[in-house]
Amino acid sequence: MQALHPRTTIKNFHDALMDPKNMTKLALFAVVWAVLCVGDGFWIYYYVHGIVYPLPRNALDRNGYAWMAFTIFMFIFGFCLSIFNAIMSIPYLIVVWPKRKQPLSWAMRRFRVYLMWFSVPVLLFLAIMPFCGGWIVVPIVAQHVWNHGCDSFPAFAILDARSATDTSSVLNRVYFYMNQPSARSPTQLFTLTLTDFDSENWLLNLTAWNAPQASIPLDFYPTLHAVRYNLTASTLAGNCTLRTGADTPGTTTAPCMSGTFDSGDHLAFTISSDVPLNTTLAASYPPAPNTTTHLAIPDVGWSFGQPAVRLEAVQPDGELGQLVLATTVTRPHDVTQLKVCVAGPPGRPAAAVQPEVLAPLGLILMRQINYAVVATQPTEND
Repeated sequence: MQALHPRTTIKNFHDALMDPKNMTKLALFAVVWAVLCVGDGFWIYYYVHGIVYPLPRNALDRNGYAWMAFTIFMFIFGFCLSIFNAIMSIPYLIVVWPKRKQPLSWAMRRFRVYLMWFSVPVLLFLAIMPFCGGWIVVPIVAQHVWNHGCDSFPAFAILDARSATDTSSVLNRVYFYMNQPSARSPTQLFTLTLTDFDSENWLLNLTAWNAPQASIPLDFYPTLHAVRYNLTASTLAGNCTLRTGADTPGTTTAPCMSGTFDSGDHLAFTISSDVPLNTTLAASYPPAPNTTTHLAIPDVGWSFGQPAVRLEAVQPDGELGQLVLATTVTRPHDVTQLKVCVAGPPGRPAAAVQPEVLAPLGLILMRQINYAVVATQPTEND
């Protein structure tokens, strides 16, 4: 039996595709294929959204097992669709650029060149994105969120945890920034350091001013300089630093907050405080009665993977109210740093630096420390 010449085979395939009898089947195939591609696009969209915007939780990322299954099946389906799209680009090229006996006109040759420049990137996109789309898109979106995710908030904090390869001399820190609409970039105000005396007792302490104290607005000046955590008793305690007198350069320290917390799946805080403004002198402290605030998260689970927290004030009727703080993403290419947007408790002076903000930041940093150590463990190839 005589073998068919490749050109004859391609011509027969081209004629079969263009046969009107097969057009209905071809159209149905195109519809099914388009549905699969669009469906995979939504799959990748929810994957990217779940990575970059994990809150509020949904059925896909409510626990680690569901999210892992969602991710694995997305990549398996994407791999199969990428291979299929790559194979199906061959019939497309056969239909669009068949071998012709008669030379084409100048206009037709020009059109085919333009069509090539348009279709080749599209074919590459369809062959690459179903499988690699998640890996490609997540860093791009995460970088945008890191740069601009807290632009609408008055302040934000960067929690910088020690990596698995860092020595013990590297400290776990919180860098606090103020957003100013009139400034081109945020202003770093101060640095807090988190240290552990033992596995159960931790201290979050203000250790450095990153801006001249006289230049810090009253609403962003922290008088709460230290927060102590007892993880066994789940208790909080804090001290404030006040000026001794209007004309006296000295300062004095006084207890100004206490509280409890639940660091389990239902993260919650109860904080009682009478934190003064920087204008308050020691002789007139306390300036106001104790204020008790209850904080909670709307979702169950906040600690698988990087910490994901949306902390809200609990209203008198028990419902959650205004947002106090919310985590965003870890810094691209540096998972040890986590960015937290800060709103502060509603209706309070110096809300961004109240205990309802600073105390949770320390506990979130503890969880970020655990995540950073696991995420930066050297592999066998390192």
